[in-house]
Amino acid sequence: MHTGLNTFLQRLAQAEVGPGDAATCFVFDQAASPDLMGTLRAVSHGMHYKALPLLAGTGHMDRAREGPLWCEVQARSGQSRLSLYRAVQDTSGLVIETDDPLAAQLHARDLIYQHDGAGLWFSDYYNPREWGALALTATRGLFGPWRTVYSPATKHIGNPSGPWLRWTAPMQGDPLAAPYKRAADTYAVSRTLRWVYWLDKHFHAFGEPTTAQLPALISNLGFLVSHDIDEGRWLLKLAGLCRGGPLNERSDVRAILEEADAPFNHYLRLLAL
Repeated sequence: MHTGLNTFLQRLAQAEVGPGDAATCFVFDQAASPDLMGTLRAVSHGMHYKALPLLAGTGHMDRAREGPLWCEVQARSGQSRLSLYRAVQDTSGLVIETDDPLAAQLHARDLIYQHDGAGLWFSDYYNPREWGALALTATRGLFGPWRTVYSPATKHIGNPSGPWLRWTAPMQGDPLAAPYKRAADTYAVSRTLRWVYWLDKHFHAFGEPTTAQLPALISNLGFLVSHDIDEGRWLLKLAGLCRGGPLNERSDVRAILEEADAPFNHYLRLLAL
C-alpha cells in the first residue's frame, strides 16, 4: 500500500461542510488562482481586507506573484464566501482559524522554509495535497498559532461527504522553532497524495476509479514516470493502459521502456498497445 493512502482515505470519509462564511484567514496558491487578488478587490465594495504575498520582503521577491498569498477578510462577507468558493473550486488554499491573525500570518511565512533532514527547501504547504501530507506526519510546530486548518478534499475519490477536511492543532499548543522540521515519511505521503489529487482531477478519464483501484493506478503511473513518461497529457492518453493491470509485469511494456529511445517515442509505442 502506498504510504499514507489508507489514512488519507479515512480522512476523506470524515469530510465536512467546513468553516462556513465566518472564515476570515486564508492562504492561497497564486499559481493555481492567479486572478484572486483582482477578484477580491472587485467584490470588496470598500470593505477593509488584506491580500499579502508572503514572499514580499524576502529573498524570493522574484517569486512573490506566484507564491503563497495571505488573505484576511471580514467574516460573513462576500469576500469570505468568494474565498471559500475559490479554494474548493480550484482545489487550492487553506482556511486558518486562529486567535491571533498577525501571529498566524507570520507562521504562514515561517512554514515556507522547511528542513527535511538534509537542508532547507521551499515548501508549497498551502497546496491541499502537501498540507495533507504534512498534517498526517506532523512534527512539533506545524500548527503554531493556528487552531484549526481546513483544506479542500478531493471532489470524487473516496466519496467525501463534504468539500473540506478539518485538521486540529494539538490541545497543548504547538509552538514552532523555525524552520519546521519535516518527518522522515512526509515526502512519501506527499507523493501518494499528489497522485490522489491528480487522479481526482482526471477522475472520468481514468474510468471513475474506486478507492480499491487506487493502489494499482498509482503504481502504474509511478512506473511510467520512473521511465520518463511524465508529461501529464501523455499520462492522460495512457489512462486505458494504466487501468489494465500491473504495467511492471507486462513484458511488452517493459520491452518498450527498456529500449534506448526518446521518451516520446516510448509513449507513442505504448499508445499503440
